[in-house]
Amino acid sequence: MERIRIRLASRSYNGMLPIIHHEVTIPGVDIQSTVDNRVARIFAALFEGEVDVSEMSLAELVYYVSRDKAEFAAIPVFPSRVFRHGHLFCYQQAGIGAPENLTGRKIGFQRWVQTAGVWMRGMLAEEYGISPSTTQWYVASTHHCQDDSEEEVHPRDGSVIRRYETGSPFGAEDAYRALLTGEVDVMGVTEVQAPLLLADARVRRLFEDYRAEEVAYYKRTRFFPIMHVLAMRRQLAESRPELPAQLFRACSQAKRLAQETMRAIPSWGLAWKDRYLEDEQAIFGGDPWPFGVSANHHVLDKFISYCFQQGIAARELTPRELFHPSTWELEDE
Repeated sequence: MERIRIRLASRSYNGMLPIIHHEVTIPGVDIQSTVDNRVARIFAALFEGEVDVSEMSLAELVYYVSRDKAEFAAIPVFPSRVFRHGHLFCYQQAGIGAPENLTGRKIGFQRWVQTAGVWMRGMLAEEYGISPSTTQWYVASTHHCQDDSEEEVHPRDGSVIRRYETGSPFGAEDAYRALLTGEVDVMGVTEVQAPLLLADARVRRLFEDYRAEEVAYYKRTRFFPIMHVLAMRRQLAESRPELPAQLFRACSQAKRLAQETMRAIPSWGLAWKDRYLEDEQAIFGGDPWPFGVSANHHVLDKFISYCFQQGIAARELTPRELFHPSTWELEDE
């Protein structure tokens, strides 16, 4: 078969570096890698056809697949997973007590079709009894890449989507302003916005001991929230139907190499790296980053149910429907 070149965009995850550095290769495929740690640019590059393969928002994937509008084929490789309790912030003077008391308050996010926001809204409703229909939800936009042709989102759980009046909280400064002016009582953010909020003594985390809350959440639910999936242009998947499975196996091999390196080599980022890995093993009891539909069915199924209730999914989906059929039975090597 003719040798091909594919353009891959990724953040600098340690699990992707073996592919980026060509330690892991695919026979007959030249991978041209672009490393960019700005998520919005990576998503836009895939949507606009500037790259062939990249990570993408799980919420956006559900949105487009449920409407039969997906121009990409997903692979059950999950480069980003993040617990979200530690990314909910409140203004000290707003009088916010326990999270169970948030019903009726104003809670803001960047976008409605945003994976982090979907998890946080779903978690607040299901785990802490927040009423979606009486809580005031605020967002700056619906999607990462706004398109006038996109359909309106109509939540099924009674949520009403409101827009911010003062600015468009896409960046850290805007989120900070919306919280401090009282436009919202609580703000759910991503890793990009969190540092500025943490730097202000007038702001605190909703869950002050967020790690303990997240560990308890995982032990109770077995959910380590998936944020992003690996996706490729559908036209490429149709012309090279063997490629999705090949990419899955390459990512699985790269992850294994990265984990072996993490265990064997001292870290420049963690002083007590080995202690951290021991704690993580005690909590997860295995690989916290499994790939494959089967190993993640319970997490995907829960996320899809949140998307359906929040109006992001136009119809009920099964986890398999999100991924290229050749990857349905694949598991980590």
